[in-house]
Amino acid sequence: MFKLLIVILLSMLLSSSGIISGHPSPDPAPEPIQSRPLAVAPEDSSVKLYVEEPSQGLFRTATLEIGQQRRTFAWSGSADVATTPQLYYTDVNGDGVHEAVVILTRASGTGVELQELHIVNAQTMEEYAVESATDAVSQRVHSSVKLRDHNQQVHIAVTIDGITHTIDPKASAFYDDPAHFTNRLDFSSVVMYDAEQPPLRATVSGSVSPTEFVGDLELKYVYEHGRFRVGPIEFAASSPF
Repeated sequence: MFKLLIVILLSMLLSSSGIISGHPSPDPAPEPIQSRPLAVAPEDSSVKLYVEEPSQGLFRTATLEIGQQRRTFAWSGSADVATTPQLYYTDVNGDGVHEAVVILTRASGTGVELQELHIVNAQTMEEYAVESATDAVSQRVHSSVKLRDHNQQVHIAVTIDGITHTIDPKASAFYDDPAHFTNRLDFSSVVMYDAEQPPLRATVSGSVSPTEFVGDLELKYVYEHGRFRVGPIEFAASSPF
């Protein structure tokens, strides 16, 4: 009787520890991802981007698949049809080997379009360091907006790496009242990337009010010392300015 009691107690102990079954307890299930990719590279259909099930049109992690390789990144963005991620598989650093280029939309709406750029090494699945267009503009571009001739003319100056470009449109060319313009251009509401043709590019638009844009900064990326940084920056005034 005593031996039987010991056997029963040992059996209960082993069952509770998960050892008796011969099958260890499964690891916590990973975050579920969509069965269909959210984006497929037009250059290679084996390069795909999957995301977790979006919440209110947004995802917070993304899984990049290149052939048999997969890696999950803490990327977030919009999963809406009009602003789904863009995925390219092309050589963007000139080494003769393709990289995966992912462009995500972080915000989109009236007067707002904010994108984010990621570049991944297809062999190591490691992400390259990429200078953001916003950081480059904040460090290298300065501007001013002033009213002249009794508020009949708007003087706009954009200085890039020490070189100043000016435009002097008449106040009547604007929809908004120039008296309410900011004293410098706002480059924070429209940031878009383009990877369809080399080199990598970014467009950053400048505004004098939430709905009045006067020109674009065109940024070209260069690859140096294992990272992508912003190279030349040019300013182009919008029509009719």
